[in-house]
Order: sequence, then C-alpha cells, then structure tokens
Amino acid sequence: MLKNLNILYVEDEDNIIDKYAYFLEESCKELFIARDGEEAYEIYKNNKIHLIIMDLLIPKMSGIVLAKKIREEDDVVPMIALTAHSDREILLDIVDLNFSSYLIKPVLRSDLTKALEKISKKFEGGGSVILPCDCSWDTKSKTLFWNDEAVFLTRRELKLFELLVEKNGTPCSDDEIYYYVWGDDTDKVITNSSIRTLVKNLRKKIPTELIKNQYGVGYKLNF
Repeated sequence: MLKNLNILYVEDEDNIIDKYAYFLEESCKELFIARDGEEAYEIYKNNKIHLIIMDLLIPKMSGIVLAKKIREEDDVVPMIALTAHSDREILLDIVDLNFSSYLIKPVLRSDLTKALEKISKKFEGGGSVILPCDCSWDTKSKTLFWNDEAVFLTRRELKLFELLVEKNGTPCSDDEIYYYVWGDDTDKVITNSSIRTLVKNLRKKIPTELIKNQYGVGYKLNF
C-alpha cells in the first residue's frame, strides 16, 4: 500500500540519510527529504504528503514544533518519530501529537519496516485507498476523490471504477467489465464500443493518465 504514498523524511545527518533514503524510495511512490524543520514544513505545505518520518532533533525548527504546526492543519497524517532520547517529556509530546510510532536511534531497518507495515495496515483498513494523481477511493462510501474533492460518477462509471480499484493495477478485460458493470442489464446488447465510451466519459472527470489501456489486454489503474 505504501507504494502509492508520498513520504517526507526529515533528517539532518547525511550518513543516516544515505543509510535509509534508498530503502524508503523503494517503499513509496515519491520520497521528499528535508534537512531541517523549516524546509520540512515548506515541503509539507507545497506537496501532497501521506506519511512523515522525522528526527526530533533537527535544526531551525525541532521535530516537536514541526509536528505541532502540522497537527494544527492535519490531525490524521501518520508521523513516525526518530529520537535519540526516551525521556518522559518527549514521550508525552509524542503521545499528545498522535505519532503512529517512535523509534530510538540508532534505528534498525527491521524496526522501521515494522512501523511502516503498521501504517500500511491502517491505510488498508481505514476505508481509503490512496491512488496516483492525487486521487483516493473511499471503499465505505464508494466515493472517488481528486485533490480532496468528491467526483460525481454515474452508476456505471462508479461500478467500473470500483472494479478497477479491486483489480489493483491488474488489467480488466472487456468481458470482466461487461459482467461487472452491466450484469444487471442482461437484456441489453453491450459492445466493445459501449465500454470504450464508458471509459472515455469517465476519463473526462479524472486525470486522464489514471486509467491506462494495456493494448490487447484491458483497462487498469496506472499505479
């Protein structure tokens, strides 16, 4: 699930960045790196960030101050704290700011992996699927969001998109689309042209690159 997310990694020590940057890049859609709190806040403000991993002892603005500023605007974005200390005051701040995890430095890669898996399960179980192109799909309400705005879909467009999400990047053949979208209209004659028209109309409402046509195979979400 993290493969569809943007991660902000805040760390001021180059040797530690070198140790974890490649691993994090392999785990997510896009990795942003900041070396101080002010830079991190600017990146957060100007980009769609789904997860923040931050050292608490960073220049210009401490990790705790950065977290407080972010929490003033967003009380749900997951944050992982990296700290060289585990004193009571820091732990109280971490709890109060609703960090998903805190890891004591030096951080083992296995511990960071477990923290990322914990967050990944929350995304999977929370009813929201993060998609490319600043889109997301609410599995409970069956609502598509683009740039945090709900997109109105017709009944058949909704069924088609629901199928594409369920397939998770695996192409859907015309037959699959026909049975899933028109299964309750068996008396109607549905052609390949009908499916192409449905996809075309859906693409007008969303980023066009979100749905890809894999020639000779079918349509899929472009993860």
